[in-house]
Amino acid sequence: MIKKVLALMLALSSVFLCGCDNSKRIDKAVIVECIIVDKSDYKFIYISDEEKSETVKIEEESLEKALKTLKTEHKPEIVLSKLELIAFAENVDSEKYYSALQYIKNNYAVSPSVYTAVCSNDILKLLDEPKTLEKCTEQIMILEKKDTDISSTLLKMNNNLNKSKKSLLYLPHISKNNGVTGEKVEIMIKK
Repeated sequence: MIKKVLALMLALSSVFLCGCDNSKRIDKAVIVECIIVDKSDYKFIYISDEEKSETVKIEEESLEKALKTLKTEHKPEIVLSKLELIAFAENVDSEKYYSALQYIKNNYAVSPSVYTAVCSNDILKLLDEPKTLEKCTEQIMILEKKDTDISSTLLKMNNNLNKSKKSLLYLPHISKNNGVTGEKVEIMIKK
């Protein structure tokens, strides 16, 4: 009995003295809040060590390559579980909508309630501010209550793509007209 107690005390003391290897990985993790999909690049807005939002712009042809570049060149651990919004620029090609959403859906543990929207350039410039991100999600929720056909979340977008034969989606369009406002926009998605 004494040997068991002594072994347990020795094991506990070694854990306290040596620490845990995974504790270092938390400091290096990037918690992505928003992904901006533009015509020629991807922007990742994430929470930094100082609890401030930071932005990394990566010029790649696909989200898959942009995330790999982010992981290898900037931050080794990418966390998308806290992702709030996937914002598409107004000038994005329709193939990018589908490829970006499919890649995220198939490769990351992302909440199906992540908001999706087309955003004006004014809004895209301000998304790294927490208040703008919050106002955008509020406008999306208001649109969602008014119109049930709107694909406001990743889940709704995926469901509407699966049941639609025409690949036609209605996405929230967020712009800055006397504050942050929202309306419905029609997007034809190429699979």
